[in-house]
Amino acid sequence: MNINDILSMYQGKINHLELDLIFSHVIKKTREFILIHPEFKITKTQVLKIKELINRRLKHEPIAYILGEKEFYGLPFKVNKNTLIPRPETEQLVEQALRKIQDTRYNNQTIIDLGTGSGNIIISLVKNLESLKFRVSSFKFYGVDISSKALAIAKQNAKLNKVEKKIEFIKGNLLSPVISNPQSVIRKSKELIIVANLPYLSKEIYEDTMPDVKNFEPKSALYSSKEGLDHYEKLFSQIKKLKIQTNIFLEFSPEQKKSLNTLTKKYFPKAKLKFQKDLAGKWRILEVLT
Repeated sequence: MNINDILSMYQGKINHLELDLIFSHVIKKTREFILIHPEFKITKTQVLKIKELINRRLKHEPIAYILGEKEFYGLPFKVNKNTLIPRPETEQLVEQALRKIQDTRYNNQTIIDLGTGSGNIIISLVKNLESLKFRVSSFKFYGVDISSKALAIAKQNAKLNKVEKKIEFIKGNLLSPVISNPQSVIRKSKELIIVANLPYLSKEIYEDTMPDVKNFEPKSALYSSKEGLDHYEKLFSQIKKLKIQTNIFLEFSPEQKKSLNTLTKKYFPKAKLKFQKDLAGKWRILEVLT
């Protein structure tokens, strides 16, 4: 069989881009090659593998899990069922944090990525600070997650992107490992930068998500009680106890803007709040300076 034979078999049943990605993954050729050489002969073993992956996709398994990877902010990341799949809208979270660091020329700062998952946010921050000629050795970078399996993937991604010596990954619930350790470098910092893409889907929204999400991605990385804001309320409570000036960048669901504004002011009445819309024009990012 050749590429075109299989394309014809699944025409209209699966997204064409995803089909190309599966071909590329199995036969180890670029997508451009797939498009230019539909007559390319495929071995029987490759045909069986391609069909296996296509059938997984037809059962709604996310293409990122099938391929075991996802690009984020121009960088490669390994992903699996223990990690949330990085979303394009989360790239704005990285952009906002980078802009703040550039504007203020922060040095000797502590930057923490809470709910780090695959490590995509903190790794992207380090890589881009390097490209902007920042002396990253003067920063302290941390990725925190409650899942040891997610942290294992994050560490692999740090190595994949050659920043494994620049980030410390810590197992814990939000800032708990910081608060419980009086000798923590974080606790001794004068200022903190916290970037958080915590679970924020309410019960109603979670139940209404596509099968690709609800049936495959970890619920613990998506759902939060109290209309999706329980994790952020716990985080605000922890930050308040630290008594350290903190710049917080977080992602949220558009309908939460009003309630998130109220919740933030409850814990930080004097804080400066700045809401940002995503590329689709929906409220998505909140920056808080406590």
